[in-house]
Amino acid sequence: MKTLANSLLIILMMTLAACGGSSSSNSSSTGSTTSVDDDLVDQAPVDETPVTEPVVRMILLGDSGSGSAGAYAVGEAVAKVCAAKGCDLVLGLGDNIYESGVSSELDPQFEEKFELPFAPIDLPFYMVLGNHDNSGFFGGDGANNANGDFQVDYHYRDALHPEQPRQTSRWHMPARYYRLTQGGDAAAPLVELFAVDSNQIAGGFPDSNENFSYNNYGLAQAQWLKDAMANSKAKWKIAFAHHPYLSNGSHGNAGNYDGVPGFVAPVLAGSRYKAFLEETLCDKADFFFAGHDHDLQWLMPVASCGKTGFILSGAASKTRSLEHRDDNAVYYEKGDSYGFVWVEIKGDKMVGEVYQVDPDDAALGLGSLATPQPAFRREQSQQAAIGLPASDGFTNPLVGESNFDVTDQEGNLDPVQTQFADGFATLAAAIPEENLAGVVAAVGESGNALLEVVDSLLSGLQGAATEQNPELALAGGERASQALLYALQNLQSAIPAAGEEGLPAPFDQLAAALEQFTGEAGSGDDAASVDLRSLTDPLNHLAGNIQGIVDSIEEEGGSVPVAGGAMSLLSELLFDVTRVIDGVGNVSTSEIGQVVVSTTDDLLANLLLKVIPIEEFAPAEVSDAIGLGPKFISSALLAVVREVTYDLDTLLLPSLLQGLGALPLSALDGLFDGLASLGG
Repeated sequence: MKTLANSLLIILMMTLAACGGSSSSNSSSTGSTTSVDDDLVDQAPVDETPVTEPVVRMILLGDSGSGSAGAYAVGEAVAKVCAAKGCDLVLGLGDNIYESGVSSELDPQFEEKFELPFAPIDLPFYMVLGNHDNSGFFGGDGANNANGDFQVDYHYRDALHPEQPRQTSRWHMPARYYRLTQGGDAAAPLVELFAVDSNQIAGGFPDSNENFSYNNYGLAQAQWLKDAMANSKAKWKIAFAHHPYLSNGSHGNAGNYDGVPGFVAPVLAGSRYKAFLEETLCDKADFFFAGHDHDLQWLMPVASCGKTGFILSGAASKTRSLEHRDDNAVYYEKGDSYGFVWVEIKGDKMVGEVYQVDPDDAALGLGSLATPQPAFRREQSQQAAIGLPASDGFTNPLVGESNFDVTDQEGNLDPVQTQFADGFATLAAAIPEENLAGVVAAVGESGNALLEVVDSLLSGLQGAATEQNPELALAGGERASQALLYALQNLQSAIPAAGEEGLPAPFDQLAAALEQFTGEAGSGDDAASVDLRSLTDPLNHLAGNIQGIVDSIEEEGGSVPVAGGAMSLLSELLFDVTRVIDGVGNVSTSEIGQVVVSTTDDLLANLLLKVIPIEEFAPAEVSDAIGLGPKFISSALLAVVREVTYDLDTLLLPSLLQGLGALPLSALDGLFDGLASLGG
């Protein structure tokens, strides 16, 4: 019986072990094991706190700085929504202090138009600048970016003026553009927010302060944003700025802001800003939040910007009607109402709710103060990038339309251009050095496009005069602009970059000359559309630099006379085309015909008379083409213009000047009438 009992005890112990009895073993020299008391295991602390998924909730407030009754109502409404829904931060989308910004970091407007209206919202506000924050001559012109620096200084006011601290520490603007993360941890944030300073690029009128030029500021911010987007570790990337990419409000879409044609005034129209956004954040950012128009819009993504979605929230203290309701597809839009947007991001989901605010309603337009009801709600999953090709439309201002065709329109100079192109093709084919042959071919193509600049201006003017159709002048000016870009881009693409091997000296200086032009033309574009020298001076510098290369060739004994002659021809063409642009843009309308005729005749004569190496070494087709010009131009056009001088002066003046101004940065009489109406 004792043996049976022992056997049963052993079986019972083995069964308990198989059913989960706890044991632990420690190795020893004898291989023995030591049991751990089950009671000690049961007493071990267990962390039962559930792992919570990170979430970020934010409020979008744009154009908030009027101190109006609407602003106070929005402040109360945001506080009610955040109490019910939860909020982590507020994004201030520019125009923070109406109408003309502040005069210092001690300006009492900070209290009157920020601290007091939004006192109910106990959250950090991350701010960006708008055109009204950078006013120069009148409210909203965006022409004095240095004024916006005072709003950055307000972020640091407690340190700068400890005797006059801020009322609260809610205002955050550590720099004009910056980045911050929210949710998750530093190694893997849920959201990264990129604050963009849109005013220098899109803020209407140009700033004379060189610190805010295209070269010194625009390119630097573009590079920062591209790098920041590329190295972000966040799951969601969201950019926010004042000026929108798309809008059905009164300002409209970038590239056609306020109805200004982009080819006439690219900065004022937002064309440069459009290129900036498409190069830096389109298809990289999940969303782009903006204000500027005083309404509420949730717009659908568009092919030109990839996966990036758009929310416009500019109704925090002013309202305005929607004027372009059919321009862009939307999920929701509402004008003539105060309001804001609440956004929640969690995992791969984003929820947005639009709230309308009524200052005259006891419930502030929310339906219930305890359980606010949104006017619109949308939930969507995070979208994958569609794979837009890389763009350099902002950093490389020499890029024209990719489908531009020099030969697809008829004009007075077509016979000249045809023989010119054929002659240069033959000339390039006869040069054994591959790199130099490529340069000569590019000179021929670029020279042909420079002739098209003149031909487009000529044809546009002639058509406008004979058919009394101002649109022909506009079209001619736009085509001339594209022909000039095509000429320069074609030359640039055929020449190895500075520092690369490929061309013998002194041709290796060509890349540096073109890079200098790019910088000068970029700065000029920021320097406004009211000074024609902004374009013609860089062109003349480029022509002079190319002529200097030609002079170096001659000093070295003319070892490459054909290529040297081609460069001399290009230099001469640049000088003469610049004279045409300069002459046309700076004369009264009744003199336009005479100026075009005389400068074009000079251009064609110079091709033959001043470019001796080409005359000596080029095929006969080139020299023959040069002599065709006056036959096709002078008498016919001059007669037409003399007959319609009255019509030009009285009927076509505004559109003609705009058409001629299509070459960027020309003098445009009357373009800036009614400036204040554009500043909202």
